[in-house]
This record gives sequence, structure tokens and C-alpha cells, in this order.
Amino acid sequence: MQDKYIKSLSGCRQIPTWYASCHSVINDFESISRKLPLLRFIPNPFPLYDWIMGFYERWSNRRLLAISPLKNSRNILELGTGTGFLLGEVMHRTDEGQDITAIDLSSQMLAATRLYLEQKSLMSDRLHIEKADCMMMPYADQSFDLCLSSYLLDLLNEDEIIRTLTEMNRVLKPGGQALLLTMTTEFQDSALLRKIIGRLSNMFYCKGYENGRWNPIWQKLCAGYAPHCRPISLGRYIDAVPSLNILATQITHVSFLPARIYHVQKSNG
Repeated sequence: MQDKYIKSLSGCRQIPTWYASCHSVINDFESISRKLPLLRFIPNPFPLYDWIMGFYERWSNRRLLAISPLKNSRNILELGTGTGFLLGEVMHRTDEGQDITAIDLSSQMLAATRLYLEQKSLMSDRLHIEKADCMMMPYADQSFDLCLSSYLLDLLNEDEIIRTLTEMNRVLKPGGQALLLTMTTEFQDSALLRKIIGRLSNMFYCKGYENGRWNPIWQKLCAGYAPHCRPISLGRYIDAVPSLNILATQITHVSFLPARIYHVQKSNG
């Protein structure tokens, strides 16, 4: 199975991150409101971020949640809650018998999530929002039926992706499932025209992403903060974790860039 995913990279290579780790991304993001003069006059700049960036992610997030495991899961974990939109959708689509845990490394993102859910009247005793590292989670083995992740894994470097998937595998119950959404380099099941458009879009995006080439522009606009997600071949990382199996995938998009949803299950053995 792994060979299939490697072959799908033909003509569209996966580029490395231009920053050291996801922790440096958090540091950059949390300093934006202190560096950018305009945002000093906005008490909470993250709804502005959510409007600009989250707007393009919402359609694919709703497609992610349309997949069936959500209703059948009693204990759900979201990795990287961001500004809270996906978590809000999860709260809307679940009931009082389902417990939801959401984690993020950024204190300001967690504050934005709580504010968003409070404004939507979605805070609940069954919801637990916590600061935690997705590569070293403070939960017991086999704690969750379902894990969700939206545009988190594609901002991690290669070692961090494997560590996160391994940790996700640890906290999933046998037979537990995961819904993972990332920008993608994988077009193995796409029509020819979509392959061509997807690869051209990725090449354009990655040309500016690699080595932070776009950073001078972003330094003017957003105090040095730049897009950190990049297209990855998540299938081959999933295949590297023996207990995880890909049940299905489907292509989607974020803005004009291709993305892919992976429906994954942990083996019972």
C-alpha cells in the first residue's frame, strides 16, 4: 500500500518545512498581535484570523464531519482546535451522551476557541478544552473512539507527523477511527484535469513557501507571520504506523489548493 502513495508523488514533490518545529510556529503566531501595529487596537485579533483563513477551510471541515463515525463515537478528541470553528460544528452535531476533548499548543488559540464557543452558546460540561502537545498527550492509552484533525499535520515536519500519528494511535481504542484533513500531494484517484490543476496549484504555492521565500511580503502585511501548512503525502505516514489503516479518502480543497480527507481506523488486534 505504501508504494501506491509514493508513486502518487510523481511530478509533485513534498517539500520540507522552512522552520524548525511546530513550537516555533506557535511562538510566531502568538507574537503577531504585539508586532503588528494595526492589531494592537483589536483586543482579540484571532476572530480576524478566523475570518481570513478559516473562511477558506470551512467547506472542507463540513465535508470532514459529514463522514459517519461522529454520531457513533462516545469520546471524541480534536487535535489542534485553532479558533474553534470545527469544534463548534462537532458540538452542534453531537449530543449530551458524547464527551468532547479539544487540545492546542497555543494559549491564545485556546482563548479564542472558548470565546467563539461562548458566543455561539456551545460551552458545555461535556466539553474539555485543554493546552496539550499532540506529540505527547496527557491521556491514558485507548481513551478515545474518534480523533479529528484539520490542517494540523501539514504544518508539522516529517518527524513530528510520525510522532503525532503514533501518539494518536496510542490514545485511540482498538477499532477506533480518525478523520484527518490536510493539504495534499496525492492525486492517485483524481481525474486528469484535476491532477493537472492540483499539481500546478501546489507548485505555485510551494515555490513561495519553500525556505520562506514569501516571508518578505508577509513581514509587511502580518509582522512576519506566513502560511505554514504545505501539501503533504499523508497516506505514506499513516502506512508507517502499523496499527492504522486507511478505510477511504476523498479529495477536497482549501481556497484554490487541493486537500484530502483520510478516514482511518485502528486495528482491533
